[in-house]
Amino acid sequence: MPKKYFIIELSDEVEIHVFFETANGLIVSFAVKLVLKIGNKYYEVVRFDSGHECPHKDILDVNGHVKRKVWFNLLDNEQGLDLGIRDLKDNHEIYIERFKKWLKK
Repeated sequence: MPKKYFIIELSDEVEIHVFFETANGLIVSFAVKLVLKIGNKYYEVVRFDSGHECPHKDILDVNGHVKRKVWFNLLDNEQGLDLGIRDLKDNHEIYIERFKKWLKK
């Protein structure tokens, strides 16, 4: 099964990491991660993926634990992948600002 991985750089400290795997032209699994770099440390802030047999979004705390999970039951993996990329591009500033507040606590 072909696998693809690429990075979308949004700033010097913020990136979107995109991974997906296909079979017969269909996306069988994916992960889209918003990553924040502070110094030499990388933090995963938000992750969209196809785990648990359903596209969903995980909002992560500063230790990488899931604080909240949002399910997208009506989407297939291709739609979930597209939504993840679009959401993180459009809303990354909000996610990063919130995450930085959590870091200060």
